[in-house]
Amino acid sequence: MAGTEENPIVYPPLEMPANVQRGQVTVWSLGLALDADIYRPTDRAPDAKLPAVVLSHGMGGDKLTCERYAAKFASVGIVAMAFSQSSWGDSHGRLMLVDGSAPDDSGEMTARVRMAREVIDPLDWIDGYRAMVDYLEGDSMVNPQRLGAWGTSFGGGTALCVAATDARIKALAIQVPAVFNPPAPMLELGSLRARQIARGEVDSFDLDGDGMPGVPGKVHYARMAQYRVGDLVERVTVPALILDAANEELFDITQSGGRAHELIKARGVESYYEVLPDIDHYGIYFGGYERGSELAKDWFLKYL
Repeated sequence: MAGTEENPIVYPPLEMPANVQRGQVTVWSLGLALDADIYRPTDRAPDAKLPAVVLSHGMGGDKLTCERYAAKFASVGIVAMAFSQSSWGDSHGRLMLVDGSAPDDSGEMTARVRMAREVIDPLDWIDGYRAMVDYLEGDSMVNPQRLGAWGTSFGGGTALCVAATDARIKALAIQVPAVFNPPAPMLELGSLRARQIARGEVDSFDLDGDGMPGVPGKVHYARMAQYRVGDLVERVTVPALILDAANEELFDITQSGGRAHELIKARGVESYYEVLPDIDHYGIYFGGYERGSELAKDWFLKYL
């Protein structure tokens, strides 16, 4: 999450480590062009294959939310990829046909389309995250057996979903994560929106009025109702680092990060949980940054 349109979060500037190089790439996810940055250490040994981590922002954010974390990981020998989720930042959103000709025999047609912008679609977010893992798996600098997942806020839930269902992920680190199933009112609204979209009564792209208090953009509630991150917690089998804010104001940490830690630990999987004092949700990027980023860096160095 990244504040509101009226009061956006302005993150501290990145001070690029001397041994880190950042490059922009385009990663394709189910036909969508996603904007990503890869942070690489410049002092690796010749032909060394390095661990790698994918980083996801939260609601209302983009790839720059993660840049300080990605640069820090790269400075200690980890290839890091930070990206903007579908329809956020410079990443493409889904296309909706406005009008067009009938396809010819080869399937080609002339069409006018509209692109969705700033839509929170958790299923698209999972697909986008997997595409980043695919990209890193084929990178010549990366050891595909040493891949990790990092996420913040809503992106922490995305990272957990991928870690729980993709055997390529070997370690997980999430902070102020939203890792619970949608509450009943959201499920009810999602069910209603799904029926309305199917009948053409609601525009599945504009989603006018379907926002969330304090969060920029629009929420695809029909897709949100299918997002069951809380059910996937018990499928996490890799070492998990979970960080929460003591003054979390957006949700109950005992039913989110705290619950996830207990469920993972109860299955005999390595899990470390810490509540950072004196910070609220967004404080994780300010007063909580040094501690949170150090813990995540050390976690990946230990388990990747």
